[in-house]
Amino acid sequence: MKENWKVADLEVRPGEKKQGYLNVPGLDLKLPVTLFCGAGEGKQVVITGGTHGAEFLGVETAIRLSQELDPSKMNGNVAIVHPANVPQFFAKTAYVGPHDGKNLNRVYPGMAEGTVSERIAYTITSNLLRFADFYIDMHSGDIHETLTPYVIHSKLGNEECNRISAEAAALWGAKYHVYSDGKTGALGWAAMQNIPGVLPEIGEGARWTEDEVTFFKTGAKNVLSYLNVIPDPIVDLGESRQLEPMDVIMCETQGLWYPRFRPGESVKKGESVGQIRDFFDNVLVDFPAPKDGTVLFECSSLSIQVGHPVIGIG
Repeated sequence: MKENWKVADLEVRPGEKKQGYLNVPGLDLKLPVTLFCGAGEGKQVVITGGTHGAEFLGVETAIRLSQELDPSKMNGNVAIVHPANVPQFFAKTAYVGPHDGKNLNRVYPGMAEGTVSERIAYTITSNLLRFADFYIDMHSGDIHETLTPYVIHSKLGNEECNRISAEAAALWGAKYHVYSDGKTGALGWAAMQNIPGVLPEIGEGARWTEDEVTFFKTGAKNVLSYLNVIPDPIVDLGESRQLEPMDVIMCETQGLWYPRFRPGESVKKGESVGQIRDFFDNVLVDFPAPKDGTVLFECSSLSIQVGHPVIGIG
């Protein structure tokens, strides 16, 4: 007989769900979480929305999933954190948290006695992620980002882990999926523990619509079906093309950004993908494409700061 599922101070019986909070150590901060203990045995899946708090589409999709899944028809366990980055969600800041200026997706697995972002990462890792069989980290374009839908999957795991991640990435209905070798994010850390996972990037500019939520949910449910967690049939959302690892050009000169391509468009190696100019329209930097590829995302604002991503090409 399947046992109750215990996560921190929360406990849920088979076939039921429980909603509550994960307390972040040493802070007056708690993360909302919904736990589903399926009626049958199966895989343990962790889903996070709002790792970057202003990427609201992932947050809303996570909340909708927390209302729609039926534990009486599920196998295994599913934990949904919505949002993962509560301080940044309310501060509406791009990339980094308001208290420590750190990017939550660059500090995994976190530290129990670290900064706010590091403690959030530790809370998610220690209570959920280290026990997971699969991880879904739902992202979208930040406040000043525009993108074409794509899904990231890590290649830092073993052969089986990487295979499962790639197969799941192709089920989202995004036109592209792309490898990543990043080690400091939640997805990369999980892969290094041989926990497969995906990071879908869907939606842009801190906006969300009902159509986008439906698209996001369908992709998530496809993956849960693939993992035999829910009984729903996999929906054919079309072919997804595998791209090479993404090259991200970072800003090294503050100024005004003028892109020459839109997400989804193809570029050739050496071709100018955009310029940074000053207030008198003088060109400060002209960025050549580092390779032949497809523009996956770019900065959508006129202003750009040092250290911010300018454009990503897969």
